Amino acid sequence: MRPRTTQVDSRTTKTGQAVESDTQRGFGVMLPFVLVITMTMGAFQLIALAVVANDMLDDLGMSAAVFGALTAVNTIVGALFAQKSGRLSDRIGPKASVIWVLVLSAVGLFLTAIANGAILLLVAVFISGFGQGWCNPSTNKLIAERVPAGNRGVITGVKQSGVQLGTLLAGVTLPSLALAFGWRAGMVAYGLLATAAALATWLLLPPDTGQAPTATEAKSQAKGPLGRPILMLSLYALLMGTVVGGVGRFLPLFVEDELGLSNVVAGLVSGLLGGLAVFTRIAWARIAERHMAPSRALFINAGLTTVAMLLLVAAISFGSWLVWVMAVVGALGLNAWNAVAMLAVISGVPSQQAGRASGMVVAGFMAGLSVGGIYAGVIWDQFGSYRPVWITFAALAAAAALVAGANGRVGEAPTAA
Repeated sequence: MRPRTTQVDSRTTKTGQAVESDTQRGFGVMLPFVLVITMTMGAFQLIALAVVANDMLDDLGMSAAVFGALTAVNTIVGALFAQKSGRLSDRIGPKASVIWVLVLSAVGLFLTAIANGAILLLVAVFISGFGQGWCNPSTNKLIAERVPAGNRGVITGVKQSGVQLGTLLAGVTLPSLALAFGWRAGMVAYGLLATAAALATWLLLPPDTGQAPTATEAKSQAKGPLGRPILMLSLYALLMGTVVGGVGRFLPLFVEDELGLSNVVAGLVSGLLGGLAVFTRIAWARIAERHMAPSRALFINAGLTTVAMLLLVAAISFGSWLVWVMAVVGALGLNAWNAVAMLAVISGVPSQQAGRASGMVVAGFMAGLSVGGIYAGVIWDQFGSYRPVWITFAALAAAAALVAGANGRVGEAPTAA
């Protein structure tokens, strides 16, 4: 099979350090953009639907339970496709993978904009689900191939902050766009952004520099054991993903419906949670690479998530101002752990298996997102309160902390055979 890419010129200094070629330097300019925009748009539809949920439910005549079930299709598809997308990223390379993520995201957003009922919205979230499940494996593969150990913490944090950047953008811009032009206009605007990003990546991103694996090599890589740390990390991602799924989809509705605040305030709370996490993800990934074992960082992230859920419970009885405190605590735990988890995957397996290992962890995360969204919607419709949801999520986050504490080897560099 022909090489997937052009060969990179490599030179060495007297100290033994590699000198960047022109191709590598060009890639370095594009790397942050590609990583961030892929993560932003891969997850954007789900974020956007949460922000415009009330307007959409009124327009389409849906209940919260139906909305939760429909949006869960996005993450169910992502969960089912995640492992396949990881192997596909290993096979076709990261450049083609991230372009596909952006294209799928654009199509999903455009279809959401023209949805006039549950069926077309179902198609839209189904298509976007492929991008949702593929964005982490594709970007992890990009880092594993291009960024040396010791420099991966910050760049992983930067790319994981793309999801939170999407949360910030959606929370700040979509309520205003919905007020001025309707919620559909916001979907079209971000669909155009995803389209432009795909085109820019295709034209400007230098080609991959690795060799495409042969069919025999790909089959071998797909069947090799990944080890207990990755399995435990997948369980952790399942537990935390359940919490993220419920909070991500229903926090704005909780702020509006149970705390009685406006849609704009609800969007700002969601935006603050996401905006702060842009920085906390970078910080936590750097800490986990240079100052603290990833397992310990994940333990702290889960503990802070438990506190954040209890703050939401307290906000119902003691005042809505506590949701602002929750946004800060949540940014340090609930919305930061994913960067540490992805770094642990990138650092803990050989680069040839980075896509596949990422797919396994992402599958657990996406499964959790699906369960969390459905559960929160059903409980709200049944009891008219999110209190049982936040209590359940606090217990799940505490369980995740125990899993992290028992997984001390996660993120360790693989030993040579």
